[in-house]
Amino acid sequence: MEVLKRKILIEDSVDRSYNSPTWGELTATTFYLKINLTQNMDDMGLFTDIEYIPKDDNASSQPDYTLLSDKLAFSGISFPFMNGATNPIMPIISGTSQVTLRPPTSYVSDYYRFGNLPITGYTDSKIEDVKSYDENDQFRIGFNTHTETYLNYNDLSIDGVDRIKTMGEPKIYVFDTVDDSSLGTENQVYGLQYLEYTGISRSVVIDNIRTIIPTTKFRFIGEGFNETNTSLSALTKEEYLFGIISKPEVQSDVFIDRGQVTVMDMHLRLSEIKNLGELERYGNGYYKLNKQ
Repeated sequence: MEVLKRKILIEDSVDRSYNSPTWGELTATTFYLKINLTQNMDDMGLFTDIEYIPKDDNASSQPDYTLLSDKLAFSGISFPFMNGATNPIMPIISGTSQVTLRPPTSYVSDYYRFGNLPITGYTDSKIEDVKSYDENDQFRIGFNTHTETYLNYNDLSIDGVDRIKTMGEPKIYVFDTVDDSSLGTENQVYGLQYLEYTGISRSVVIDNIRTIIPTTKFRFIGEGFNETNTSLSALTKEEYLFGIISKPEVQSDVFIDRGQVTVMDMHLRLSEIKNLGELERYGNGYYKLNKQ
C-alpha cells in the first residue's frame, strides 16, 4: 500500500480582516482534495464463459468438468478435483460455511443477496430530464415524460414512469418507478427518486472552480447481488488468445484509380482548360485539333 501525504496551506482560509472579531479563526468548513488513482494490470485478452451448472435435488449430482480436466491433463497439470475431490469447508473463517467458490451444498440462490436498503446521497439537478415539450408548461406535474417496462432483480416486470410529483419545496421527481401511491414517498421501492431544494444550496468544486448549485438529494433501494448484476460462470483462457482483446478487424475498403477509363475523365479535363492556347498545350498534345 502506498501512503500519500499532502500539505494544505490554511492561511488562505483564515480570517485576516482588519479589526474583525473572528480574526485568526478558520473560515473554511470543507477542503476538497483531488487524488489521481492509477492502476496497472496485465491485459489477458478474451475469455470464454463456461455455463454455471447449479446443484439440483440429486445429492450425487456433480458438475461436469470434463472440458477443463481434459485441457489441464493435456498440459500435464493435475488438481484434486480432477479425481473426484470436492471443495473442503474452511473452518478458520468464522461466521459462515460458504467460504469456497462452489460449496457442493449450495444452490444458485445462495450466491445472491438482496440488500433492500435505501441508498441516498447528493448530486446535481436532474429536473431537465423530466421536462416536457409544452412551451407554456414545461414542468408538468403528474405527466409521464417517459415510460419503460423492464425486469428487476427478482425477474419481475416493472412498468416504470418518469414524472414530476410536485414543484414545491422540495421539488420531487422520479425515474423508472411504479405509478402507485408510493411514488415520490419514503415507501418507493423501484426506480430513482430526487428531492431538489430551491432555498438550500451547496458549494461544489467543478474543474477547480467553486460553484454554488441547488441541493439535490437522490434515493433508491439497493438490489444487492442478483441475476441482473452478477454472472455465475467460470472463465477459461485459451493460449492462442493471450494478449488478444478483440476480434480481428478486416479493412475491406478498396480504392481504384480508374484513370482515363472513367466516363467523367473527358469532362474533368475540359474543365481545366480556359482558352484555345491551353487546349493546344494540354498534356503535351493530348487533344487532337483539326485546323480549317
